[in-house]
Amino acid sequence: MPIRLFTKIAVFLFLASMISSCQLFQKQDPSWKLNKKRYKQADASHTNIRVSIHDQKAWLLDGQGRVILKTDVSTGVTDHETPTGEYKVLEMLEDKRSNKYGKYVDEETGKVVVPKTWLHDGTPPEGTVYQGISMPYWIRLTWYGVGMHVGKFPKRTRCSFGCIRAFHDAQPLIYKKVSVGTLVTVSSESLTLEMAEKEKFGTFR
Repeated sequence: MPIRLFTKIAVFLFLASMISSCQLFQKQDPSWKLNKKRYKQADASHTNIRVSIHDQKAWLLDGQGRVILKTDVSTGVTDHETPTGEYKVLEMLEDKRSNKYGKYVDEETGKVVVPKTWLHDGTPPEGTVYQGISMPYWIRLTWYGVGMHVGKFPKRTRCSFGCIRAFHDAQPLIYKKVSVGTLVTVSSESLTLEMAEKEKFGTFR
């Protein structure tokens, strides 16, 4: 093989490998999977949720311990970490807004005056009203503000102030298959291998 041609091939392969490596580090959108058959059969009074902070994932299991849905999630940032442990669902609201995190908007026009109220000192600006951040399909885990809800986030990125943000397509389905009293376990360690044994990818969405 001529040296010039060999050099061109080597350069091409090097550039291709670099592009591939860069793509691995690009932030990706969250994803989720659903086992439609198991989901349809699942009884909301016998399900439970497992969350892994390490994996930034959550799994919904049926009464037989089988995974019926899994989704990427986003847990708390440094100094606002999502607490680990076992919780029972305390409250469920389809339309929930934060009492702590929100913005001040003009009462008449709705224009945002203060985008982040938690960084604002003093009283609200005159003529404004508080508007909490939307947290649809709210599943409360504690009475001090920790819950699971729809939220925006890049894949495998911790973005919240302690709550568990779930992918917008997945959370409504989780909400429909749990009830007040459902067990939610939040772990710091990886659950990928344990959950893999409980999944059945052949019939996943």
